[in-house]
Amino acid sequence: MSRGLTGLVLKGYGARDYELTLVGKQEITPHFVRFRFASPHLLQEIEWHPATWLRFWFPDPAGGPRESQRAYTLVAAYPTQGEFEVDVLMHQPPGPATLWFEKAQTGDTLTGTFLGSRFRMPQPEPAGYLLIGDACSTPAINNIIAAAKPTTSLEVYLESNGAHDEAIPIAAHPQLNLQRVARRGPESLLAAIQRRPRAGWFVWAAGEAGTMKLLHKALKTEHGFGKDNMHVQSYWSETGKH
Repeated sequence: MSRGLTGLVLKGYGARDYELTLVGKQEITPHFVRFRFASPHLLQEIEWHPATWLRFWFPDPAGGPRESQRAYTLVAAYPTQGEFEVDVLMHQPPGPATLWFEKAQTGDTLTGTFLGSRFRMPQPEPAGYLLIGDACSTPAINNIIAAAKPTTSLEVYLESNGAHDEAIPIAAHPQLNLQRVARRGPESLLAAIQRRPRAGWFVWAAGEAGTMKLLHKALKTEHGFGKDNMHVQSYWSETGKH
């Protein structure tokens, strides 16, 4: 199978491959499903933390030699069992990843590639977290919410493309303030974020590439965040396939 230029670059950087075996799945909503995989060597060799992610390689639905890669957050890890879970947004129309997950049965295998995850929970604990994302980044946001101290303020802005996105459950937290934002274009999230002082806060944002580009600039110039208290990452592109 061919992985193209992406595969060559990952190999050049020393990325490690692991066999992943599907051992279970659970429907959270009709469009959001949790899949559990076994990969004993993976969890012996990597450090799991909130927002850790893994690249999955999917076969060409048409039967060609080219594989496609998509990244998923490990929402839970069970090192003693050698298993982990990922939450998958089942996109429509489906691309290679959704098509594989729709048909997947216990015992099916994929290859996962791990190169490392840049984000770590900031230490010491910030005064608050500004968390910004969409359905695709909800798994990572839920992990960060769960890891935050009960006394830490949390503002969450989640972009939605409809009722199926809003049905995805959000982790509970006593200081959580959640705002839903209907996506009408790349500027929707940026326009919704309240401008107010957030001294000592940390911002984590992930989502559509065009939106994140606009957001990154605004967080620096309009909201006062610097490189030491900000993590912004593109998860997907509006022109891409899932």
